[in-house]
Amino acid sequence: MKIGASNYDVFPCVVRSGEKTKVTVSPCGECAAFEDGVRYTVSVLPAEHSEITYIPNGNISDSRGCYDKITAVPKHGVISFEYIFEDEQQWALDIYPGADEGSAVRFFVYSVFDDLYERHPFMGDLHAHSCRSDGREEPAVVAANYRRAGFDFMGLTDHGKWRPSAEAIEKFADVPIDLLLCHGEEVHLKGGYMHLVNFASDYSVNELFYENEDKIHAMLEKEAGTEKTPRGVNALEYVYRRWACMQIRKSGGLCIVPHPFWIHGPYQFNMRSKMLDYVFETGIYDAFELIGGQTVHENNLQIAYYMDQLQKGRKIPVVGSSDSHGTDPARYFGQSKTIVFAKALDSASVCNAVRESYSVAVDNMPNESARVYGQFRLVKYARFLLENYFPFHDSLCFEEGRLMRDYICGENGAAQALSALHGRTERYRIKKLGR
Repeated sequence: MKIGASNYDVFPCVVRSGEKTKVTVSPCGECAAFEDGVRYTVSVLPAEHSEITYIPNGNISDSRGCYDKITAVPKHGVISFEYIFEDEQQWALDIYPGADEGSAVRFFVYSVFDDLYERHPFMGDLHAHSCRSDGREEPAVVAANYRRAGFDFMGLTDHGKWRPSAEAIEKFADVPIDLLLCHGEEVHLKGGYMHLVNFASDYSVNELFYENEDKIHAMLEKEAGTEKTPRGVNALEYVYRRWACMQIRKSGGLCIVPHPFWIHGPYQFNMRSKMLDYVFETGIYDAFELIGGQTVHENNLQIAYYMDQLQKGRKIPVVGSSDSHGTDPARYFGQSKTIVFAKALDSASVCNAVRESYSVAVDNMPNESARVYGQFRLVKYARFLLENYFPFHDSLCFEEGRLMRDYICGENGAAQALSALHGRTERYRIKKLGR
């Protein structure tokens, strides 16, 4: 019986383009072991290169024989080989004994250029709610359920409230966890009907405003009197948005445009398209919530709008966020995510990765395959990771998230168990990604 690829571990599965790399294929159990002393063929098949042989009679044939083939002899049931993977693409590795291609088992690796190789993929959500505003669970339980679902980082962004995010962080302050919890809030100011996501800030912009409301309003009203905005763009609302974005940046946070095409009230978009155009034209925001967790209608319009902005030559970093209002049972939870390619798992690195457009938005609707949006090269890479890296990563997160919830609920031994698990996802990342 042919053994499937799931019975093997391939590491690293991501390699630096143009550099000779040693790849190891290790069996998971003796039944999958390669037979020592047998000469195996490793056929290396690049996804973005096709060798077609022309035959004079007008036919063509796929000439697999034109691809590189490496001979490898297993040691203790494990196959290792060295190869220089060129360009930025996925590679199929077909491994079979001798010339018996029919018994080949296929594995995959991905080669990336230096800038991506020096970065790590992390899954996150930058917009979520707890029961401290209009969500279902307390902040620490929300955090535990996010880890259980495979997230590396999250920002709790309750309506008008920054302190619930601090509460979640404080609840886990005495136990080691591998989920990065970031401060955050959804900013709502009186200078216009507005929603702004403040992710990873050091203080509350809502509190800053309402503690000095009269003074700040007078200042912004004066600014609005001399602000020359296009027709259809309310000057007061614009200067309010600009002030909030400036404060978020000062506090070290990321300022995100959320769900502009969410329909509220009798039947109105959350944000006028003319205002949306102007804030991106003037560059006051850091990122666009391209995919949100609510309706296909909203996401469809946001994607179409984003494509229009690209045609205008505007470079807009994108994120995917669920706007979760419940994790158990789920209310938008897990439907929209962000993969960032950051240099480290800390809030500053995550924010910088988004600002530098090293992020993609993931649409993960129930019973459908994930869709990924962003730069083409990042989308290709992210799709590979979703199939070949994140599934096992998520299984490691599940156990930690369950223990985080046990810890919050006062279960004996949960803290010790979390300490024992600490660092597992990082060790997995280093093994699979080579760094």
